[in-house]
Amino acid sequence: MRIHVADAALAAALGGLGSAEGRPEDGVVFGPAEVTTWAEAEEELIRAYRLAHVAARENAPVVFVVDAAAAVGRATPLDAAVAVGLVAGGRCLAFEGLRKDQYASVVGYDGSEPAARVAATVEFLVASAVGRGQTVMVGTAHVGAMLP
Repeated sequence: MRIHVADAALAAALGGLGSAEGRPEDGVVFGPAEVTTWAEAEEELIRAYRLAHVAARENAPVVFVVDAAAAVGRATPLDAAVAVGLVAGGRCLAFEGLRKDQYASVVGYDGSEPAARVAATVEFLVASAVGRGQTVMVGTAHVGAMLP
């Protein structure tokens, strides 16, 4: 499984599922880098799309990992745009993947949560295929906010 996560601690914690050199054909866990320009935002979304497309062709799981605050619009506009784009992409993949029982989900996490807890959530979702198409939040950054 390809692990493409910008947060180094989270990437290390996800090592049980795969690695940066893993095959996207076996599944993808994607977490975007922080962005400061529209061009960087576009690059992150294109990178996510390309990896997810390869996984979807092989009916492999896709999990997008995003900052919870960004997913509910409590971050910079560009980081929020990328996070919400990935939430929409995860839902679309899950909906379209129903025909082939393909799994896709999104994990939103609070930066104060231990990377091991976020990784355990991702591992559980991939192993159990629960929360298909949902944004599963880890932490409390989303409390009191509406999910996109």
